[in-house]
Amino acid sequence: MSIHSKSLVKHYGLTSPQLLILQELSHTKQISIGEIARRISLSQATVTDILDRLEIKGLIMRNRSDADRRQVLIRITPKAKEIMDKNPSLLQEEFLAEFNKLQKWEQHLILSSVERIASMMKTKKYLKIK
Repeated sequence: MSIHSKSLVKHYGLTSPQLLILQELSHTKQISIGEIARRISLSQATVTDILDRLEIKGLIMRNRSDADRRQVLIRITPKAKEIMDKNPSLLQEEFLAEFNKLQKWEQHLILSSVERIASMMKTKKYLKIK
């Protein structure tokens, strides 16, 4: 995954969390920080830090809500839209696209193997292999 993250930074100047937020913003006209945090399952503080960096890069704009001046709404800039139109993808999306191309039996084999590994990690946490 770190190779994919490095590739995102190299080609687009974006980290995976920044890209995740930009993808979320590209699906809506404007949205609150709290709603972004809820949708991507990060804390508001973390999202705010990421938004600060995106704002410095000129990729998002903050505006006060007309309905509630306490609320700050975030929207994507044309510069960010241009980047998103180039379609940088998250590793998970690439994996799912390739996974869905597999035969059903191959998908089941992979899933059962991953479930088995996860089970072993939970129950055999302190197992010493000799």
